[in-house]
Amino acid sequence: MRFFPSRMKLKPLWVFKSPSNFKIWKVFPTKYDKILCELRDLEGKSVKFICLSIEDGKLIWEGLNIDEPWWVQIADSDEDLFFLCEFRRPDFPVQGKIYAVNSTDGKILWENEEYTFLFALNGKVYAAKNFIDQRIFLELDSKTGEVIQEHSENYDFINEMKKLKLESMNFIETSSPFDEYHPDYDRIAENIKPFIENADLRFPPEVLTKVNFAIVNYHILNKPKLPLEVENFSNILRIIDLEQSVLSYEDILYNDLSYFIPDAFFCKDELVFYVKNQTELVTIKLPIDYEGYHG
Repeated sequence: MRFFPSRMKLKPLWVFKSPSNFKIWKVFPTKYDKILCELRDLEGKSVKFICLSIEDGKLIWEGLNIDEPWWVQIADSDEDLFFLCEFRRPDFPVQGKIYAVNSTDGKILWENEEYTFLFALNGKVYAAKNFIDQRIFLELDSKTGEVIQEHSENYDFINEMKKLKLESMNFIETSSPFDEYHPDYDRIAENIKPFIENADLRFPPEVLTKVNFAIVNYHILNKPKLPLEVENFSNILRIIDLEQSVLSYEDILYNDLSYFIPDAFFCKDELVFYVKNQTELVTIKLPIDYEGYHG
């Protein structure tokens, strides 16, 4: 791998390591100060939920008082609540029971098996109730689960709310394929290319720019250890200081892949989050200088 000069090596702000036998399956941040981790023991068929502080990775709470050991997952977050959903049948993954969870202490505020969860927004849960010949939409109070209003089969209304939900999630930033359609391609292409020259172009590099930094997710083809060995790849994350054209951080997320992993990281404000080997959640704090950058 080519050596690049480094002006300042960034280090993880904090690292969460999953318990033995558990894989990090999903991570879901709130808009404010917490992140919920869904952990799965694939052999034991059990799921565990752990809530961490975004700022320092310290444990806030773990474990939930729910009966379903496996067929339940994180569905959404809104304000200071998380929402989980069970599946009605393992072989037919239609959402079942809804759980509203207080993000502060992990207590379940309410449950509901009657409605199908859609999303949560601004203190309300948007849900549906399915009948043989129609589907009605409802607004529930997110803290109590009580019905606030019914909207019959008003798809225009629910679609408009979905748009607002997407807008409300803009505190989470993700990467885009680095090609001529990338919003910063013309501005940073020459800066980025030397750092990804060994990228396997069958898997397009993905880039997110944060002021004077570019966070890059890409794959390289590993050298075969044996003749006629099946191809495998390494997934690499790099953080590049665009002003200095130096490598500020690098990590190998996976080193024996047979497939492409998109969306390997996300950002919230100055924090970069990524999962390594499905066992570590790593957080990097970017030393962003909003006033001094002239890129």
